[in-house]
Amino acid sequence: MLKKYGSLNSLRVFEVAARLLSFTQAADELHMSQGAVSYQIRELESRLDLKLFRREIRQVSLTDAGERLYKVTRRALIDIDSEITALTSSQGATPLTIAASTYFTTRWLSKPLTHFLNAHPDTPLQLQHSVNTPDFKVGMYDLAIRWGKAPWNGAISKELLPMPMMPVCSPDLLKGHNTLQNQPSGLTAFTLLRDQENVDLWPAWLHKAGVPKNAIIHSRVIADPMVRTQAALDGQGMMLADGLVDAELANGTLIAPFDIRLQGYGYHILWDETTQLSPASVQFLDWIMTQT
Repeated sequence: MLKKYGSLNSLRVFEVAARLLSFTQAADELHMSQGAVSYQIRELESRLDLKLFRREIRQVSLTDAGERLYKVTRRALIDIDSEITALTSSQGATPLTIAASTYFTTRWLSKPLTHFLNAHPDTPLQLQHSVNTPDFKVGMYDLAIRWGKAPWNGAISKELLPMPMMPVCSPDLLKGHNTLQNQPSGLTAFTLLRDQENVDLWPAWLHKAGVPKNAIIHSRVIADPMVRTQAALDGQGMMLADGLVDAELANGTLIAPFDIRLQGYGYHILWDETTQLSPASVQFLDWIMTQT
């Protein structure tokens, strides 16, 4: 019988769209894209060979068939939700998996996360730190927190922390050097600490700063951002950093010698565009967006 209408997920999408009479509002409630909602409805109508919605300018309404299906779907989903709640109330809940780098977790997430866990002791949560590995796929986890620029392929995202990139270094690195004098070309006298050769954002920053492309600048690759930050603190070179080093900038252990920033970057929270967020995911998402 399931083959007739595809899956329970398509009926869930239909129920929300029918209840709200809006594909846009349904997308917001389900944390899906509007295109994904429209696709699920079209697939359901095609499988049933029934028109469920009248699509008009800026609004939709239910057909007679849509009204009948909505009533029974609404009642059935309420029964299912109630039964699942009863079945799982005395059993361990499925852990909520959040993918986030160790750097972001250590420098920002860990402290507020303590408050979330104390407020929601019945929500088991697992942090996974493979978010920057080559084989990472957002659909492998409930939610993911990644640094970069939107949009993200195959994912819906919300900007969590906008953070421009800037060069920083230990003040000790500049002692005895008058080569900078707020002139980026003076970087030829220093070592740049890099994420990955020809992959990180140093070329973009140097271009924005007007440093000639053929300038010979020494660099050293340190892939781990925590180790790279420590290397900058120890005076080993200059690194590109974001606002997660604000504490070091405030206490003077790091300084930003230039006012030039790379805009448009930051941390985003993502989830697979084809899946419906679980109640625990929605709870975490709503919470974390209040922490910025």
